[in-house]
Formats: sequence, C-alpha cells, structure tokens
Amino acid sequence: MSGRKDFNVLIFALFILAVEIIIFIFIKPWMAIALLPAFVPLLFYVMDRMKGKKREWPELLYPEAATRQIFWREIFYNFQEPVAIVDDKEKIYWENKAFSSLFETKKPGGTLSDLISAEDARALTQDQARIEIKLKGRMYSVKSRLYETNGKMRGRKFNVLFFEDITELFELKKKSNEEKPAIIYIQIDNFDEIMAACPDENRPELLARIDKIVTQWVQSLNGFVKKYESDKFIALLSLKELNRAEESKFSILEDIKEIKVKPAMPVTISMGIACGQPSLLEVNKTAQNALELCLGRGGDQAVLKAEGKTYFYGGKTKELEKYSRVRARVISHALRDLMEESDMVLVLGHEFLDMDALGAGIGLVTAARSLGKAGYIILSPEQSPSVESLMDLLASDEELKKSFLREEEAMARMTKKTLAIVADTHRPSLCLSQGVLRKAEKVVVIDHHRRGEEFIDKAFLVYLEPYASSTSEMVTELIEYMGEEVKLTPLSATALLSGIAVDTRNFAFKTGVRTFEAASFLRRLGADPTTVYKLFQEDMDTVNARAEVVKRAQQPFEHIAISYYEEKPKNPSLSAAQAANSLLEIKGVYASFVLVPTEEGLSISGRSLGNVNVQRILEKLGGGGHMTVAGAQLKDTDLKGAIEKLKTAILEYLKEGDAT
Repeated sequence: MSGRKDFNVLIFALFILAVEIIIFIFIKPWMAIALLPAFVPLLFYVMDRMKGKKREWPELLYPEAATRQIFWREIFYNFQEPVAIVDDKEKIYWENKAFSSLFETKKPGGTLSDLISAEDARALTQDQARIEIKLKGRMYSVKSRLYETNGKMRGRKFNVLFFEDITELFELKKKSNEEKPAIIYIQIDNFDEIMAACPDENRPELLARIDKIVTQWVQSLNGFVKKYESDKFIALLSLKELNRAEESKFSILEDIKEIKVKPAMPVTISMGIACGQPSLLEVNKTAQNALELCLGRGGDQAVLKAEGKTYFYGGKTKELEKYSRVRARVISHALRDLMEESDMVLVLGHEFLDMDALGAGIGLVTAARSLGKAGYIILSPEQSPSVESLMDLLASDEELKKSFLREEEAMARMTKKTLAIVADTHRPSLCLSQGVLRKAEKVVVIDHHRRGEEFIDKAFLVYLEPYASSTSEMVTELIEYMGEEVKLTPLSATALLSGIAVDTRNFAFKTGVRTFEAASFLRRLGADPTTVYKLFQEDMDTVNARAEVVKRAQQPFEHIAISYYEEKPKNPSLSAAQAANSLLEIKGVYASFVLVPTEEGLSISGRSLGNVNVQRILEKLGGGGHMTVAGAQLKDTDLKGAIEKLKTAILEYLKEGDAT
C-alpha cells in the first residue's frame, strides 16, 4: 500500500515538472520561477522516499535530528551504566536498559522514591547532589544533572541521573582507611599511691601484672605497644582494630581493675586516643591532648578524638584524692609570682554565679591585696539571686564592698600587666565576661570540674583538680602556701567556707581529708560555721515550692528521678540544686534531675550518689560538672521538650552501660 502511494506521488511530481517546463517554454518564464518554491521540497521528498527513508516533514528542515535519535537510542539505551531521566516530581520519564535491569522495572513511569529512599530521591531531584548508595550489594555514585528542554516541551526541567559503579574503588578506599594508624597514650592514674601501698617485695610482680594486661590487650588487636616510663605506655593500632576496641568500650578499663593492691585500691588507667588527622605528627599531638583531657576529667576512662569529634568511654569511678600537696605548693608560688608581676588582679567567675565561685573570688582578691596589688571581682549587672545572702554579708564590710566591678569598668582599667583569674570554670563560653577574657594577656584557670572538650587555651597557669570538693578548697590551699604576709579576714574565710559547704552539701558528698583540713585552716582564721549555716536558710514559700517538686517527681528509669518547677522560683539555680538533693533522700533514688525555668530558658540540675555519672548525661545536653554534681542550660526549649531531651540523654547513657 505504501509502495502504491509512493508511485502516485512520483507520477504527480513528474506531472508538475512537465507543467513547469511547458509554462517556462511556451507561456512566461517568470511564472515557472514563481512555482519553484512549492515544487523543490516536493521533489526532495520524493527522492527520499525512493531511497527508502521515512523522514518526517519537520526533520527535513533539521537533518541533525536523525543523529540525535541514533545517539540516544544506540548509545544511551545500551550504555553499560544505568541512566534515567526524572522530572521535577520525581517521575521517571525515561530509562536505559541498564537502569531497568538494576531496578527490575519493565518500563518507565514509576517514581524515583519507589526505588531508592525518599531522602536520596529528594537530594537528587532538588539539590542536584552527588550521593553514594548501596544497591544489590554494590556501591554506586549517583550524579544528577539538571536540563531544561526546548521545542514542544520548552521550559520543562528534567534531572538526568548517572549511576557509576564504584564498588571496587569503595572497597579500596575502605581498606585504605582501615589501615590508617591510631595512636594511644596509656597512663596509670594512681601509680604513686599503689606503689606506696604495695610492699617492696611485691612491686616487681605488680608492675609485671600491669604490663602483661596492657601488652596482651594491644597485641590482641594486632597492635604495637611500648612502655616509655614507669607508668606510661604508647601504642599503635590500625583504624580497623581501633573500631574493634571501641565496640568493646575499651574493655581494658575494666580488666586493669582486677589488679588490686588493697581491697579498696584497684589500678585504673587513662587513655588518650586519636586517629584520622592528615599526618602522624598531628595524630600524635591530638592523642596527647586527648590524654590531658582524660586526666582532667578524673581518669579511669578513654577519650577518643576522631573526625573532629570527641568520644568518652568509662569514667565510672570517683576521682581519687591526691594526698601529696607538692603540686598545690608549686602552683601557689607560681600564682604569687604572677600576682606580684601584675598591676591589677581581676577574678572572673562563671555565669549563674554560685557561692563556690564567689567565695573563691573573695579569697583570691584578699590574697592579691595582701601582696599590695589591686584586686577585684567582676559581677554581672543583674547578679544571680543564688548568692544574694552572701553578697549581703560581704557588703557589710567596706573594704570587700569595694572589691566588685562591672564588666565595662574592669575593661576600661585593664592593661597589658593585668592578671585575669578564671575561678570555678574552664570553659570560655561560661565565663562571666567574655570581653575581659579576650582582652587579658595573662590568664590563670583554677577549677575543680572535670575537664570538658572546650577549654581556655590561652591560660598561663592551669590548676585543674577534679578530685577537689570545690574551687574554694583549692584556693584555701593555695593561700596556705603563699606566705605569712598573705592573710585572710574572718569574713573572707567565712566566704571560702560557704563555698566549700555548698559544693559538698555540708560536707556530706565529695569530701576528702584535704577538704576538712582546708575547713580547719579557715576556722582557725575566724570563719564562722553558724554564719555559713544562716546563709542557707530559706523562707517558707521556697520550702513549700520544693516540696511540690518532690511530690511531682517521677522515675522513668530505675533509680533515676526527674521533676520540675512549673514557675520560676526566686533563686532558680539554687532551688533546682536543693530540690535535686531532696530527691536523693528518697530510698532507691541514686540520681535525680530537676528542671527549672530561668530568664534564659530552662536550667537542669543533676545530682547523684555516685552510681550514675550525671556529668556524662548532662554533657549530652551541652552541660557539665562532676560525676555526682552537674548542670546544663537549655535555651529556646519548652518544659515538655526539655524533659524529652533529658530522657533521651539518660537512655543513651544507660545503653552505653556506664551505670553501676
């Protein structure tokens, strides 16, 4: 039928040609020329038909269309890598044979999110991202390119997806990463104590047992270990083996405790671990920083720094009290030298100032003035109400009343010789004055909190002792060694004693031998325990509000109580801390958390009897502190959301298996 039609078209074309010739010869040539535009296309069409080509009329005007069709049909359709065209609604408009085979589709028309995850589909169609996905046991790198069409579909946008099989490259990269080195620094926490407690004839055996456990643990991970000091080791592992150790939560932390010099004195170690840095030099430096962070947090744990993040394992034992006062004496002399070289001493506490920070500040300012230097404590414009009772007491002394400065005035008086002492915190973000900290060229840090990842790096002198009950205890010891000319007034001694009392909950928790020795020293200088007791007295409304908090307490987890204040009390931070202490008086409660509204949002106070590490829990919410005393502040979060975040943090902690 098609051949008959072609023959008729040919006869018609010959007839038109004959007419053209007749008109040109016998009538008028210009008329024949005028008919040529209609005749020539018809002639070309007939010639194509005679050659067996079935060209559409629009393609006659654009001969390259045939080339594009061949390219798409023959090249892309039979391309070995999967290719698909997806519109802006994730609908698959076209796919090649490899794509159909990979996803086992019969024809285009489905949606991309039916074949891969909705998140990946959205990334490819909206963000034009390059992603890696696993399909049928193989890894593919999928690249998206956005195109805008012309012609009849002008203005429509399509994403062309190219799937590249990178399985071999992925495996090679994975293997290469697994062979990257990780450096581990291992240090025995209580080496001096266990050596002193161990009889001379048993010391070689004790050291051999420690060496054996450390060596066998590293060798079980196909690593290398070298002892470079009596209490220090360095080990080298591959990243693959480090992941194995991480999965076991560094079991050596518990294995080493099987060695006990006395029933109450197990051996504990600290581990600083690093991997993933560009060079071995940087890995080594990071591992040393991790060990320093570990020791600053009380030891008996592993700190891993990898990929810009820090991970903590262990930390279940309480900090060990150090009986040697050598370090306190050395720090005391160094601090005195810095004070004498300065023209002025400024003491910075932390936000939400408490009695410990204020008491320590009073002690440091009094010491500076005894040495003939100007000394001041920086206060915020609106002071925390938790220290109002102590502030009122200090204001009764004219000399101490002059010891307080606002931030603006302090910065105006500062010079290059000014010494800034940060007390009761080591985190820059928690300092009461960021401006003073940035401007100061000489900085000293005195703190008793476990060291966190954030730290004041510019400090000239750091006295960080997590075993100490309070910063006030540490400052009291420093003052003891500064010399006879450094004297405390009875009121200053009372302020320091109140700082110790508030952090030890009246000498009930985290109290060591040196805590009582510091209290005795202050008592000899005239500190009044009765005055300290009166500082903690509360009015009837405060007591009733705390009773309501205890009444609404719940135990979503075994031995852990959570409660909250519905309205902001007069002293939010102090009220939350006291309510948390009250919850610990309930039988069967080992840890408690109380949430309280503040001007900035919500504050959480955590307390523990030592069975639960509240510091580890509240660090997950941006807070910190000690194993038994910790806190956190949450901004832009309502009470219900804050409680859910707290429960999630507790659940994560319990899953880590660090509760005892």
